[in-house]
Amino acid sequence: MKFALTHRLLHSVFAGGLLALAACSQGAPLQPTTPADQTGVEKSFSLLTDIPIPPNASLDVERSLILGDLDRWTGRIILNVGQPATRTFALYQTQMPNFGWEPVMSVQAEVSVLSFTRGERAATVQLEDRTLGGSTVAVTVAPRQSGTVPGTSGAPGTAPAR
Repeated sequence: MKFALTHRLLHSVFAGGLLALAACSQGAPLQPTTPADQTGVEKSFSLLTDIPIPPNASLDVERSLILGDLDRWTGRIILNVGQPATRTFALYQTQMPNFGWEPVMSVQAEVSVLSFTRGERAATVQLEDRTLGGSTVAVTVAPRQSGTVPGTSGAPGTAPAR
């Protein structure tokens, strides 16, 4: 009898611990996005409409900073995605142009990076596998730098004369 009571108590504590751990998740679910010409889904309720959001992605709220919304935002979003980095890399490589982004460069490695431009904005997508499965995606979007680089006297990207 005492064993059964102890077993029930231990089981309750374990179940409560699992619930508490699940409640500590810092992610906020996001709705996958697609280019405007490929979907009938209303986007007016989506936070961001100018980048692809993979299926089953969640936003890491504590590590993300979004200034603005829709296709006028600037900042950095961190997504936890339920698929490997190689698959997520392929998704961003093929889908960013469908959202009007022009590819600039890409490097696929342990930590992969893609960069794009769209009008007066630039985007960098950084991806890596998570330890317990899936991948983490960091998308940084900011205005493109124009003119000369601060501290230089010549063309953009040139070093100052010595």
